[in-house]
Amino acid sequence: MEILTHIDIENIKENSKFNPVFQFYGLRKLVSPKMSWKEVVAVSDKGLILIKGNCDTGYQHINERHNFWSIKPYSNGKEFQAQSKFPKYIAPIEFIKIADSIYSLDNFVVKNEHTEAEKFEKYIGDYSFDGENFEKVNLILYKTTKIIHSLYPQNKRYNKNKNKTKYPYIRGQVKVTTDKFLRTEIFVPFLDINLHLKYGLVIDQTKEEDVEEWNILYFNNNGKYEGHLLFATKPKTKFSGDTSARITFQHCNLKIVEDFLLAMDKNNETK
Repeated sequence: MEILTHIDIENIKENSKFNPVFQFYGLRKLVSPKMSWKEVVAVSDKGLILIKGNCDTGYQHINERHNFWSIKPYSNGKEFQAQSKFPKYIAPIEFIKIADSIYSLDNFVVKNEHTEAEKFEKYIGDYSFDGENFEKVNLILYKTTKIIHSLYPQNKRYNKNKNKTKYPYIRGQVKVTTDKFLRTEIFVPFLDINLHLKYGLVIDQTKEEDVEEWNILYFNNNGKYEGHLLFATKPKTKFSGDTSARITFQHCNLKIVEDFLLAMDKNNETK
């Protein structure tokens, strides 16, 4: 895990104190791939500091792990992990506002059971995402600082995969391509517990046809293509563009396909 060192923390505190960009609450730096992961991107009106971070800490960590729309899979090698998620209408720009609301001495956890309690301190408070109902949210800061390490709801209710941790496959990043003849291919990968490609759902659409073909591709343990079969022919789904198709198949209910993949596995076991 790559987290901030003591020297990093001191440098960040100085940067956020004297950088004029952060003298007014509400101003943010746009997160750029060229930025150092240790660079400050926002400071709240309570002085909380949010760095760009990486997969282990800061903004990137929160966004990849707890943003509703994040598709990054997490596996412990035995089953998939269902992270708690923010509601789908919570944008990443709101993370700093939510953290500010939770940051209070009344919410400070004295008996911190974090696995690295010597490095971090925890705050647990109530926050209303919808303006009516309140839910518990955890705020993790670097110890004795105002630098945000992580932020997340306690409840996993917003994670649509919370009940699928024991299902052997997880959806990877959907890809959509449209060629010059307006033939569209939507590829939905299914990854195994080691995050290797095991199956693929391919939806083929053409401009002239009113139907689309759904094909299942299957791969060996090395990710090498072995074959495919026709799964279904359906009325063509119309999208406003490739992005719309990608988002739809990234998040839609594909239980009928998932059940079929399990049946394929069972059939292979009996051979």
